[in-house]
Formats: sequence, structure tokens, C-alpha cells
Amino acid sequence: MKDCLPLKTIFGIAIALTILVSGCGSPVGTYEGRVLFDDGSPVQSGSVEFRSLADGSRYASRIAADGKFALTDQDGDVGCPPGDYEVVVVQIVLTEDLAAEAHDHGHTVPRRYADYYTSGLRVTNAKDSELPLSITLETSDG
Repeated sequence: MKDCLPLKTIFGIAIALTILVSGCGSPVGTYEGRVLFDDGSPVQSGSVEFRSLADGSRYASRIAADGKFALTDQDGDVGCPPGDYEVVVVQIVLTEDLAAEAHDHGHTVPRRYADYYTSGLRVTNAKDSELPLSITLETSDG
């Protein structure tokens, strides 16, 4: 009869391999952040989109009233891999049918930030970073 490994040994090896493999997933950067104006006030509405400089993949989010966002990929999965990104911030403010007191939306995002060619915004999502991503916009085009 051949020598066989005891069941406890096989079970122990399986657990060790599971722990080893699960700890070796691909590195992830953060996917949360905030969009602020240079005076410290938050962008209160709109959307932000990151486009990878490496492969062109895109990650986007709506911007909450406090300027916070959480990026998702084009399939709706939460996350944003480490890497270098160019960024656009788009805001559409419709005030035509609103009363004057309802117009309070903070600063308006200058149009240049809505286009990758003119935004000038770049972000590095560092490998294994837990720090929120930060986007700062100038309050005027000047």
C-alpha cells in the first residue's frame, strides 16, 4: 500500500494556499475622493470622470453636495485601479425655472474642466493608497 498524506495535512495545505492566494490579489488604489474649489468650498453638483493614461479606461461618479465622490467603472463596479489619470469635472446648472432662493449651488465649475484637452487636471491613484483622491479647481478661468 502506498503512503498517503493524512487528511489533516491535506486540509492544512489547502487552508494555507487559500490564505496565500487571497492575499495576493491585484493592488487597489482608492476610489473615493472630493472635488473642491481653490477657496476650499466643495463643488456641490455635477460629475467627475477619470481616464487612464495607460489604457484609456474610464471611471466616473456623481458629485455629492459636500464634494465627495466614489468612482465606478463602466460596468458600475466600484473601484479605480492604481495609475495615472486625466480628469474632467462636468456641471450643468439649470436655473431658468427656479426661484431666486433656489439658485444657491455654490461656485459654478468653469467650462474648461469639462474637456480632457483643456481641464489640465491630473491625478495619480497610488498603489494600496487609502487616502481620498483630491481634485482642486480654480474658481475662475483667469
